[in-house]
This record gives sequence, C-alpha cells and structure tokens, in this order.
Amino acid sequence: MQRKLLLILIMLVQCLVTFAQITADADRVDSTAYTSNIANDPIFVYYSDPRGFSTTGTLSVSIADSLNLTFTWFRFNEQTKAFDIVLKKDVGVRNSTKGECTQNGYMVKVENAAGTWDTAFYAWVFQNEFNISAISVYQSTCEQMSLRTQLAYDEEFEYFDRMTGEPLIYCGDKINRLKYSWESSPESNIPSDRNPSFDAPTVPTIYRLTVEDKYQVSRTKKLEIDVGDDDGNGDLYLKAVKAKFVASRAYVPQNESDSSGQAPLRVQFVDSSENAYDYCWYFYQQPRLQRGGDSLLIPPVLTQIIPDSITYFRPNIQYGYNVALAVKGPVYVENGMEQQCEDYLLKEEYINVDTSFVSRKPDIPNAFTPGGNNPRFTFKDESMPRSIKHFKVKIYNRWGNKIYSYEDGSGDWEGWDGKTDGIGEAPAGVYYYTIYAEGWDGQEFRRDGYVHLFRKK
Repeated sequence: MQRKLLLILIMLVQCLVTFAQITADADRVDSTAYTSNIANDPIFVYYSDPRGFSTTGTLSVSIADSLNLTFTWFRFNEQTKAFDIVLKKDVGVRNSTKGECTQNGYMVKVENAAGTWDTAFYAWVFQNEFNISAISVYQSTCEQMSLRTQLAYDEEFEYFDRMTGEPLIYCGDKINRLKYSWESSPESNIPSDRNPSFDAPTVPTIYRLTVEDKYQVSRTKKLEIDVGDDDGNGDLYLKAVKAKFVASRAYVPQNESDSSGQAPLRVQFVDSSENAYDYCWYFYQQPRLQRGGDSLLIPPVLTQIIPDSITYFRPNIQYGYNVALAVKGPVYVENGMEQQCEDYLLKEEYINVDTSFVSRKPDIPNAFTPGGNNPRFTFKDESMPRSIKHFKVKIYNRWGNKIYSYEDGSGDWEGWDGKTDGIGEAPAGVYYYTIYAEGWDGQEFRRDGYVHLFRKK
C-alpha cells in the first residue's frame, strides 16, 4: 500500500513538473531552433538600460504544490559544451531564483528529497546592448547639414544545441530593419535615415532621433545646435542664412502685409531674415518700362537697419515694381579662411501702385438728401478717386452761378453736404457739377453731370 502511494505521489510530481518551466523578467521572450530532435528552450532577451548600462537577468522556477525540493543551477561551459558550471543550490524549497544572469545558457536541475525523481529546465539569456551613444554634425555647409548617429544594437547571439553541441545563431533583428524617426524644433523636413542630410538650419534647432526595432522597443536621443556652436576650429554649424521680408503699407499694423495701393504709396518693409548679419536692399523701377533692363529707384541700401519706408509715386501701367534683398550670415572659418554664407531674394512685380482713375456714372450719384440716408454728394465707391495728384470740384446752380468749390492735392474729398460757399444751405433743386483730376501717371480726368438736392420736409 505504501509503495502504491509513493508511486502515485511520484506520478503527480512528474505531472506538475511537466507544466513547470523557467520564467524571467525579460524584455522579450523567443525560442531556440535546435537542429537535433529535442524540445526547444526559451531565449530571454534583455535590453540594455536606455542610458547604455548593461542589464542582467533573473531566472525563476516554481514547482506548484511540491515541497522539499532541491534546485541546482548550472551555466553552460563553451569548452566542454555542457552545463557543468555550478552556480548555486537551494534545498528544501518549492521554488528557486537565480539573479545576475549574464549572456549565456542556464540549466536548473530539480530533485525531490527522496532522490526518486529529477528533471531539468534550460534557458538562454541574450543581452542586447541597444543605445544611441551620440548624434553629431558630420558636415555643415551653406546649403546642407548632415548628421551622424553612433548606435549600438546587438543583432546576433550564439547559443548551442544541447544534444550535439553545434553552435547556432539567434538573430532577433537586423540592424537595417531598425526604424529611424527624426523630429526637430523648429520643424523641418528630415529623411528617415540613420545619417540624414537636409536643408541647413538658419536658427537654433533641437533634433530628436527615435530608433525602434521590430519589437517596438525604442531609444531616443537629442542634439541641440545653438548660435556659436562649431567644430572647435571656428567652422560654425549654424552658418546658413535666409533672406525673407514682406511689405506693409505705412500707417497700418505690421502684421497686415500689403504690397499694393494707390499713389503715392508709402511702403514699409518688414524684415524676417534668419541668421542674417549684413543686408543690401534693392528697390527697382518698373523693369519692363526701362530700356536696357532694370534700373534702381534709389541707390542700393546697404544697412543692417531696414529702411524706414519707400514711397512709390508712379502708378503701374502693366507691371509692378521689383524688390530684392541680399543678406550674408555670420563669419566662420573654413580651411583657415573667413567665409560668409549668402542668400538673395527677389520678389518680382511685388509692389503694385493703382493707375489713376475717377469714377463715371453710376458711381457718381444723381441725388442726395442732407440729413437723410445719403446726406452728401460724393462717390459711391469709397476708393475713388485713385492715385490722384490734383483734384478739384465745382458746383453750379441752374443759372450757372458757382455755389461750391473744393480743391486739394490728393482727392480726399468727403463730398458736398448741400451748403453753399459763405451763403448757407442751398435750396432743393437741380445742380450741375464739374470734376477735374490729374493722376500721378499724368492722366487727366473731367466728369460733368447734374445732381438733385432734396430737403427733408
């Protein structure tokens, strides 16, 4: 009877052992591919710390509902091709743990106290040294910057067939299957390469690289490039320069960019160039009206301070005015010589000045009512007249007597309110008007007509 109970107990323990295995706190778990006809064992993969420090593993075995067991841990010996290096022994327990496991093969032998049965479990530990050690500027020119990434990624691990001792290679990933993702602040377009080349930056920039393997394990590192950073020999990294500007009509907010209007058009230029140290502005006449090519409106303005304003008097007939800006960046040293990057921006037909014009009917009303909804006799179009150098209005009564006149040098006429010059209010009736104007482009205008003046009863 006792022998039968012992046999049942042994069979029960063996059944429990069948479901036991080595477990680990690994970053990922894979499996061996033995060439001999034996069961495969787990491969526990540990990634190095993101800061580059190596990480060791912890292996555990637990036999459920079993007491008073002996666990003996061994490490694989590459000389003998056997698990014969004893590491530790735990006696009289149901589970056992082995810490500080480095890259190698491990076996744990489990025995009961009576010595009537034993079994063994196997596992391999792989330490993947995955980190980005450095990102550096490989080359920086006026047009392009290239970065280089120093990266560690252990893609292969050697282990051995337990039956034959044959060396085998575990390859969890290939380094060319890693994904590279770049971000930058300010944002720029950077290829998804390990060592990318892209348009040279003109302002301080932070570059951030994320490298991810097929198991979604990733590492991130950043590179900051600031003003004055160089290679140690005076060759600046931030050397590129970008010419940028917009036009803004004078007396309006600078964020309201506008490069068109009526003469005389006073334009301020808002500079937004990047990394620029030296400036030269070019303001041109209407290029296609000049024989022999472009001619300058004023001499080139060589200054770091943007010109206060430029006034354009002559309206466009067809083509606008060109504006150009040439800039140079900071001084840097290349091959022992001082250099500067340059950039040039030409905005063709950028400034457009309205041709002169005075409205005809129906933009000139034929009736008005002082004190009513349309209290003044003036142009319906508020932009009228346009680009006028001299403006004059005369109004006559039915007998041909002049009762009102207005004259100025721009056409800023607010209209006739129905009052006569020095007499008082004109009575209701029909009045005749004559409008004279001369544009900044030399055009002359005359508008004649009549208008009904109504009075509220």
